[in-house]
Amino acid sequence: MPEEQDMPNHLQPEEPAAGASTPDSTIPTSETQTTQMEVHHHPDLHHKRKKFGEYILEFFMIFLAVTMGFFAESIREHYVEVRNTRLYLQTFRQELVHNKRVFVSNDSLYKTIVPSQDSIIRIFFEKRENQDLHLMGRLLRHVKRVLPLAIDKAAYQAMVNSGGLKNIDDLTLRDSMSTYIGQIEAIEAYNSIVYNRLGNALPEIAKLEDMHDWGPQTVNPNYVPETLPYPELTERERRLIINYYAINRVQFSADMRLIERMMYSNDRLMKMVDEILGN
Repeated sequence: MPEEQDMPNHLQPEEPAAGASTPDSTIPTSETQTTQMEVHHHPDLHHKRKKFGEYILEFFMIFLAVTMGFFAESIREHYVEVRNTRLYLQTFRQELVHNKRVFVSNDSLYKTIVPSQDSIIRIFFEKRENQDLHLMGRLLRHVKRVLPLAIDKAAYQAMVNSGGLKNIDDLTLRDSMSTYIGQIEAIEAYNSIVYNRLGNALPEIAKLEDMHDWGPQTVNPNYVPETLPYPELTERERRLIINYYAINRVQFSADMRLIERMMYSNDRLMKMVDEILGN
């Protein structure tokens, strides 16, 4: 057409170059926009330089948080230790009550046994052991017994092992408790030594004393066992028997003195512990 021939060259559409791709007119417009929106933008990682005061503030806040946590944990541990120490004191008080009953019971028995021991020693010393065998059976039944002191001290040992004693501010109480436990350990050690010594002599004593009728007394404590006459004793055997019962008498007499001291310590500790517990 003549109009197309008269169109300037720069207004005529250019033909695509060979091998160049043309946009697909079949792709929807929305997919094209989505593709264009999925461009990743990397953030600017270059931080602004902080002022020196900001570093000091951050350090102070971290230090304050750690310090407050340390103090809070220390306060909690102290509270737990104080509470446990109070529980130990309550258990210790129960042991004092139990030990007081043991002291009173054993002291009463000792006071009845020691006179019988004195009588036996006197009878053998005067060589009258076969004159009244019923009396000998009654006396022997009374003195032939082992009286262990069932004293409790576990609560004090628990306080020592756990470090609970340091939470008791009353130094007088702490010293009194230590003295009291020392008295218990002293009487236990003393009785252990004496009973071992008596046990070593017991086989020789058993060869000289008749024990054939000692079974029924385990059922009836008032039963008096029948006793056969003693053989003719040599001077060595007589001294052995006298020494055996004399050592036992000395032991019970010493135990009574030690029990008297422990009872005094026990009563004193009871008052001090009650004041702390508010009883």
